[in-house]
Amino acid sequence: MPEIKILSEEVVSRIAAGEVIERPASALKELIENSLDAGASRIEIEIKKAGRSLIRVHDDGRGMDREDLRLSLGRHATSKLNVFEDIYSLATFGFRGEALYSVFAVSRLKITSFRAGADSAFSIEGEGGRVIAELPAPPVKGTTIEAADLFFNTPARARFMKSDAAERAWLIKTVEEASLANLGVFFRLVIDGVETLSLPTLPGGLWENLKNRAAAIFGKNIYSGLARVEGKTAGMAVYGLVSRPDALSATRANQHFFVNRRPVTSILLRQAFYRGYGHMLTGRHPACALFVELDPGSFDANIHPQKRDVKFSSENEIFKTISNTIHEELLLRQTATVNMTGPAGESKFAPPDVPLYREAAAPPSPAAETGSLFETPDRTQAPIASAAPDWLGQDLLYVGQLVRSYLLFESAAGLLVVDQHAAQERVLFEKYLEEFSKGAIRVQPLLVPLETELSRSQMETVLKWRDWLTTAGFEIDQRGPAIALLRAAPALFYFTQTAFAEFLSYLSEVLGEPEKAAEDMKRNIIATMACKKSIKARDFVKPQEALRLMEELRKTKDSYHCPHGRPTLFHLSGSDIARRFQRSSAL
Repeated sequence: MPEIKILSEEVVSRIAAGEVIERPASALKELIENSLDAGASRIEIEIKKAGRSLIRVHDDGRGMDREDLRLSLGRHATSKLNVFEDIYSLATFGFRGEALYSVFAVSRLKITSFRAGADSAFSIEGEGGRVIAELPAPPVKGTTIEAADLFFNTPARARFMKSDAAERAWLIKTVEEASLANLGVFFRLVIDGVETLSLPTLPGGLWENLKNRAAAIFGKNIYSGLARVEGKTAGMAVYGLVSRPDALSATRANQHFFVNRRPVTSILLRQAFYRGYGHMLTGRHPACALFVELDPGSFDANIHPQKRDVKFSSENEIFKTISNTIHEELLLRQTATVNMTGPAGESKFAPPDVPLYREAAAPPSPAAETGSLFETPDRTQAPIASAAPDWLGQDLLYVGQLVRSYLLFESAAGLLVVDQHAAQERVLFEKYLEEFSKGAIRVQPLLVPLETELSRSQMETVLKWRDWLTTAGFEIDQRGPAIALLRAAPALFYFTQTAFAEFLSYLSEVLGEPEKAAEDMKRNIIATMACKKSIKARDFVKPQEALRLMEELRKTKDSYHCPHGRPTLFHLSGSDIARRFQRSSAL
């Protein structure tokens, strides 16, 4: 008996479907792209139970007659290709002829379509890739596809689906991307009977529609910091909305790249995008809806069935065009008057004459904070060996602040150099972690609740983790589809409206990463909360604040490292300094 067997058609179809349909959002993406390829000007989407129960997509496109309707459910059936070479000049989203069949293979599918001029519409019903019935239907323009009981016949795939909140977030993101890429198409999304998105087309043209959709998708906080950019070279156009250098975010969550209106994931495009900002990023991240228009033959989207990965024939030209466009259109023309630093002597981490640490019973004024809350921590640096304990045990004389980032202390043994940010990060981390581990977090109600608008997908992620956030000391309510209200927060971390917006934006990205272990993720969030609420580089520190910080640092369990492993301080002995001056010993 031979060991190698030819798989049955049923098994082959289910394996192939798994390449494309990973989750409900994958199915929705394929159905939306079919509607777009059919010339739809209006796409209405209905979701039930995070797509597990139903994904319904109705469009007003060209529709299909009975014969095409039958063929559309077959494998490798497409209207986009005739010969293989056509793949190099495609202007459509789909081309393999596998997407609809892949959805059909893992769901109970009903597809109804009407082509103008036909006597009647037709409907086909089936399940698991097998047609059950063909029926006439009322003549409604376009096509309606209903995919019910997704993965009913692939239980292993169903088990790997995430929570309803996580899957809804992916579904919303899919519609958001499609609506940004197709500004001339009306999109409406209803989830469990509630209208989540309604994005009409406006008469004002491309930029008016792009701004309108960016405002709805990014939320007003991100949108208010966006600026228009556009540039052209031979055979290439770049345009879109990108963050001003004074309106950067804590995460990459709001970055969208498109090539010929196709949402893509491209390291090349992201690197070129960042290069355009040069030194202006300072560890933070710009948002964008950035579009690249190319000759269809100059890139290849046929790398993966999901068609998000692309290869370019002229990478250097693309890189230069994107980076130069952003640099010239944004940095040089729009930031000449932007003040990137506060006034000399201004303390960003606390208002004048306010102590370094606040009591929980005294809610701070929202105007007290001007610093940002979150930025991506750098975990690449290895920790240094611990300094000798006697350094922190000695009497210290505060000398001053070096480049508004490092605190200098003199002792009998030499000079102690303290990273002001890392030191306070360690202090706040241990205080909060102690409260968190004991289940005794001091919660401070806000006299006036803070509110921020998120994208719909970000809101879903925050709601998914709301119980844990409550345990962590945050009382967060929802108002409307995407308005979050902060009613209380840990006493150690006071918030402004801007800081609250950054906090939720960061959480929505970190908490949405499924590969992270839950406990590690929670610890990282606590560490990052401490990191982002600490004194920043370039913040002015008063002498009494510096001395207070050192007293607090001495009490910590690990005074020599921040929670991310970076050193908080180093020392130069008198002999070290003498050697630098080629002296035999310290004076």
